[in-house]
Amino acid sequence: MSQWIRRAGSFAVLLFASIAACSSRDNGFEQDGAHFEQDAGGDDSAPATCGGKRCSRDLHAVIDDCTENVIEQCRDDQGCAAGACVAACDSAAASQGSIGCSFFAIPPDTMPLSESSCYTVFIANTWNTPVHVTAEFGNQALDISKSIYRASSQNGAVTYERIDAIPPRDLGIVFLSQGDRAPTGKNHLDCPAGVEVAVRQTVVKEHATSIYPAFHLMTDAPVSAYSLFPYGGAKSYLPAATLLLPTSSWDMNYILVDGWGMNVAAPFVQIVAQQDDTEVRIRPSVDILDGVNVSGGIRGAVTTWTLSRGQVLELTQPKSLAGSPIETSHPVAVFGGTQCSNVPDNSAACDSLHQQIPPIHQWSSSYSGVPYESRRVAVGTRPPEQVYWRVVGAADGTVLTYDPAMPIGAPTTLASGQVVSFVSEFPYKVKSQDTNHPFHLAVYMSGSTVYQTLGDPDFVDIVPDEQFLDHYVFFLDYTYSDSNLTFVRRKDVNGFHDVTLDCLGVITGWQPLGTDGTTEYTWVDMTRGHSPVGNCGYGRHEAQSDGAFGLYVWGLDQDASYGFPAGAGSRPTSPYQVIVR
Repeated sequence: MSQWIRRAGSFAVLLFASIAACSSRDNGFEQDGAHFEQDAGGDDSAPATCGGKRCSRDLHAVIDDCTENVIEQCRDDQGCAAGACVAACDSAAASQGSIGCSFFAIPPDTMPLSESSCYTVFIANTWNTPVHVTAEFGNQALDISKSIYRASSQNGAVTYERIDAIPPRDLGIVFLSQGDRAPTGKNHLDCPAGVEVAVRQTVVKEHATSIYPAFHLMTDAPVSAYSLFPYGGAKSYLPAATLLLPTSSWDMNYILVDGWGMNVAAPFVQIVAQQDDTEVRIRPSVDILDGVNVSGGIRGAVTTWTLSRGQVLELTQPKSLAGSPIETSHPVAVFGGTQCSNVPDNSAACDSLHQQIPPIHQWSSSYSGVPYESRRVAVGTRPPEQVYWRVVGAADGTVLTYDPAMPIGAPTTLASGQVVSFVSEFPYKVKSQDTNHPFHLAVYMSGSTVYQTLGDPDFVDIVPDEQFLDHYVFFLDYTYSDSNLTFVRRKDVNGFHDVTLDCLGVITGWQPLGTDGTTEYTWVDMTRGHSPVGNCGYGRHEAQSDGAFGLYVWGLDQDASYGFPAGAGSRPTSPYQVIVR
């Protein structure tokens, strides 16, 4: 972050109460267990009773639920749902994972320094046919036919080729918006010269509780999608990225998760409606302040707003709403973040935080807590960092166990809506007692001054163990000095499977996670010092395996970083429900 923000951060710490590196908050609200049916996606281990059918993790085949042998390979225009081949988009909708045909995207609420910068969505075609993309802005059609590009690099020069359709296993960049640079926009970044931007305006500009339009992207075959703000954003010092969840995986029941408590600028949540007359009910853990043409609410009392299709309700204020339950009349998306935050509170510099938050039914009782690769460099070694984590509970009486050891300040129990942050110098596994006690886990990169390194605060959801995939297509931004990947793989009935990266081949260097022998992790460097590592480098990449694995993407530069999960799996993982009445 810039020196202006560094000074502002130091001043803000004196003004606002901040959360400690190990803090907690407990919010009481009604709870209710809900009926839960697992979809066609199954666990990696053999079920107790074999002989049925289920879908492969990539949805391209019907497989035996015991041996995982392919029973039927679906046609190119089909996918698997409930053990049968159906239309491709119907298959993705039934899976309720991160692959889909309909996505909503919104930039983060960030500082005025960069609010008007270039906003993009990356669409990874995971299907076997070319994908066409259409869009809306709010509830109006938006022409993006000239705003979809494929990026390539030769001798360090990046070129952008406009494309009509995204080829199979390829990736398209949709340049959605860019506003005019304001007098305060010293960190504004334009989209690349020569590309056509779909919307020439600043989308998120009030920096307060308000309502505004979202982007809606639709495809004719299943894809994965990620957003990056700003594109080419290393020199904005305020970048953020997130995996986008398709509308088929949205739900009507969430617990709010934001980026981090206020120390420089405010935390926020964004709630997106896909249907008219969507009623949003929140029982806030703190008072909600009035905003721009939006009335607030009283702590502990249910407050209701009504949204139209394509509208975003943003709630932004100094006091965090994390842990507050939300229930809606139609499925919605929830994003959480912070406009600019130090992590930890007293260490510069601040950075923008932004993630789409899964609904409670996609929270889990089991996570593999593997962070980014340590940024510390000593002679011949990489000493570990004290990495920051945050966990949010859904159900009272949640009991957590850790393997190989409990991190510093980590909780052993969680109550409904309780938010706890802690640090760990080592990767770990964490579980609750059962699926009726799900929780949310996120990892945070600390500020550059903590260890005098590249990177700055970032906030990334940890994907539940059950949601790992076997194939990912992803993109590395060309403007970041260092790019690296975090891999986590699980043993199935056939043992550990090789994971192949397009630029490297079979990945090596796996280390055990925990003591039960079921999970391993490793890191792979893609770029260092703005140069490729081996045959790897910037741009589009692909990783795949015959088994399930998790993949996280990280980019680092001076006082800037971005990170996101490259994808997530195919089913709800908890029956738990919170009633807000």
